[in-house]
Amino acid sequence: MQDVRTDRNKYIGGSDIPIIMNISPFKKRFDLLLEKADLLENEFDGNIYTEYGNILEPKIREYINKLRNTNYIEYKKIDGNIRCHLDGFNDVSVLEIKTTSQVRKKVSSYKKYLVQLLFYMQQTNVEKGLLAVYERPKDFSEEFHEERLQMFDIDINDYDELLKEINNALKKFIEDLEKIKENPFIEEWELKEME
Repeated sequence: MQDVRTDRNKYIGGSDIPIIMNISPFKKRFDLLLEKADLLENEFDGNIYTEYGNILEPKIREYINKLRNTNYIEYKKIDGNIRCHLDGFNDVSVLEIKTTSQVRKKVSSYKKYLVQLLFYMQQTNVEKGLLAVYERPKDFSEEFHEERLQMFDIDINDYDELLKEINNALKKFIEDLEKIKENPFIEEWELKEME
């Protein structure tokens, strides 16, 4: 599989959706706009947390495939300026895998993960999704332990309002990106005034 970071500024991907919606603690929306307009260098090249996720992801996918008698495989789709790099796809369902130390009981508490999964489901025209959240151990053990895994079955029909929120935020982001490309010196406050 090609490195997902290749040409990332040319496309909008699933991991951008929480940033676009202003629910990501890791990056500001305006900074992402500048990166996509090639006005700001994205210097993030991964860290121990993303590396840990890369190591555990295939183990989690393999476990889920055996447990559910399915065949999720990594999948990439590019459509215009949208690029989807899925942790798992099996023609009827999208699998999104996350490793985190912040474990919650309800799927609604994982909004920044859920919006990414819903975006992928919409882009691949499927109604079903599976959010798999793995509790990252303090020692970063690379051994998979099933008791650390939470799974949430997602039906896209249950999230009409959230999908509207995603699509409206994405539409506005693309509009703002065009404004920045037309005027590279535009300030964040000016974009807000143009709303």
